[in-house]
Amino acid sequence: MATYRAHRLTGPRTFEAVALDAPGPQDLEAGAALVRLEAGVVCGSDIPRWDGSEWSGFPADPGFPLHEAVGRVVHSRSDRLPVGSRIVGIPRNDRGVQELFVASDDAAVVVPDGVPPAVAAITQPLCTVVYAVERLGDVSGKKVLIIGFGALGHLTAWLLRLRGAEVSTVDPVPEPEAATWGSQRHFEAMAGDLSAADPGEPPDIVVEIVGHGQDTVSDAIRLVRQRGTVLVMGVPGPGATLPLEEAFRRNVALVSSVGPPWREYLTKARALVEIHTDFLARLITHEIPFEAAPDAYELYARRVPGRLKVAVVV
Repeated sequence: MATYRAHRLTGPRTFEAVALDAPGPQDLEAGAALVRLEAGVVCGSDIPRWDGSEWSGFPADPGFPLHEAVGRVVHSRSDRLPVGSRIVGIPRNDRGVQELFVASDDAAVVVPDGVPPAVAAITQPLCTVVYAVERLGDVSGKKVLIIGFGALGHLTAWLLRLRGAEVSTVDPVPEPEAATWGSQRHFEAMAGDLSAADPGEPPDIVVEIVGHGQDTVSDAIRLVRQRGTVLVMGVPGPGATLPLEEAFRRNVALVSSVGPPWREYLTKARALVEIHTDFLARLITHEIPFEAAPDAYELYARRVPGRLKVAVVV
């Protein structure tokens, strides 16, 4: 029986290489496809599971945790995902650090062959940004402050600027190309001390894209104008709390955004990736070969200048 390579998380920050028997068409459920990985991209939400800070299910199933993936369909039980097509799909149970993964047609979309694999994988995080920004309605002329200017912050600033917003960003890491991504003012500041982030009059909208146990949602509520909107995109850590009375007294609208209707928003994001392929390629700053996939997580866990998206490529 044919085998394929995978990485298995056996403990915090610890992967081991394994070989697995390759499934066949008979192993697929209706609507599913077996996909040969071309590239996977590490997400910030993968890191707390990888390092055990917000997850303790070790040893994990092979391939966990990675959910931004692109590859070629080798077997299919879906008319939407024909054999031979290249798709961006969310691997079943976030098991994308393996040469073969299963994707469902309700969370996958066919992408053009002309888009480089790692860039095509950006379709998945971009679809979450499109969904979040749409939840804000018309942002034309609105003043927006984004707290957290990592890869998702770059995409959010870019899309908000395309839609006519006046965007400022804040992050501990300097970003000399912030303006290229739509940030008209970039401030360097740490969570808990955003005094340096002074966009002038209070912003109409504050977007929080840090999450994971930080106090940045509280900062967002404090910084937004009276009757403004706070959009929470960062995944909160266990036991996260909010200054609800302050938000209530200031009439703050709190909008959270996670898990869009995948098929609809992957399709919308694909259109943007096709149009802006060369520009969005700048988001991929590092490509790591599949056999060295554990190094991609170590690299992504360090928030350093010049590191945006890290891709694992086969």
